Amino acid sequence: MIREQSLSLTEMELFETRAETDRHPEAGRDEISIQQFAQLARDNQRRLFQIAHSVVRNAEQAEDVAQDALLTAFRQLERLRDPARFRAWVGRIAFRLALNARRAQKRRELRDASWAGERADEKPRPSHAERLLILRDVEHAVDRLPDRLRVVLLLCTVEDMSSAEAASILRIPEGTVRSRLHQARKRLLLEVGP
Repeated sequence: MIREQSLSLTEMELFETRAETDRHPEAGRDEISIQQFAQLARDNQRRLFQIAHSVVRNAEQAEDVAQDALLTAFRQLERLRDPARFRAWVGRIAFRLALNARRAQKRRELRDASWAGERADEKPRPSHAERLLILRDVEHAVDRLPDRLRVVLLLCTVEDMSSAEAASILRIPEGTVRSRLHQARKRLLLEVGP
């Protein structure tokens, strides 16, 4: 279950970051003020956490990714061409950072497993309660989906995004999102059953 996290940047962090970037004359951030950025960060912090959590599947790591996304967005604010697209832009940043974090976590797990002489994909046996079995089966089936299908499934179903929003974050056509969503659901149905 995803819990709401307190991820807001303090104004002091924003001012420190602003002071660092103001030393560089190329930083042209006049379109969005610090106060506007702080408000946009507050408005989007839960969504960023949810995007990150759908990829890394760990609340603490998702919180770190969401915080890093806000810091990255602030540091690279001059790259934002249209301030009205801030939500999609920062969502894309969070998504990419979450993918990087997930890849790093997989590398660590494989390394640790090889050191311990275990297989990285071994899971503990599920409990005997039927509900937990079904839940675990679905979770495993989702985890076994290829990343391109799993991410679309999680964004559209768990995060309740429209195919247009998911397409914007993933930078793929909306039709591709719908197609991948259909493929993911079809595979889950075949694997888990009705």
